[in-house]
Amino acid sequence: MHRRKAAALRVFVSRPTTIEPPFEREYSAFERHLVASGLESQRLGRANYSKKAPLLAVREILAECAGAIVLGYPHTRHVHRVVRGVTTTSEFGLDSPTPWNQIEGALAYGQGLPLLVVAHSSISGGIFDHGVTGEMVLTIDLAARGWFKTPAFRQPFEEFLVELRARAAARSR
Repeated sequence: MHRRKAAALRVFVSRPTTIEPPFEREYSAFERHLVASGLESQRLGRANYSKKAPLLAVREILAECAGAIVLGYPHTRHVHRVVRGVTTTSEFGLDSPTPWNQIEGALAYGQGLPLLVVAHSSISGGIFDHGVTGEMVLTIDLAARGWFKTPAFRQPFEEFLVELRARAAARSR
């Protein structure tokens, strides 16, 4: 008797279309981890294209998903320079996620989907503020090798998988 492999649960992944190579390398490994966990990632502009307005297309993709993962990668870097006198200059930067993280996260939240929000260590604000969705925001160095294998990620991810499976079971009834 052959056991049929369970169908992969679709999960929406919110992330910028383009990220820097160290992030992309680890994201590719993370995506393989999703597949090994029985998930199929969905996002607009990767394997899903549409002639519709992006918000409508994202809503349609989300409607087919059991949950959503919002990954806050640095998308824009704002550099602030403070000049005091002739010789004293200080400079600091502020990283911002893609605005689509906020939009896609809010759409998923509005649809009542289970959410897993993960922010790179330099990202904050909006959906990445603790307590906004009622869930913990995981703050992790998303360029670090194997960040998704750390205990700080694994336990919340396992809880997220339980929520996804429960939602999928409820939808199939």
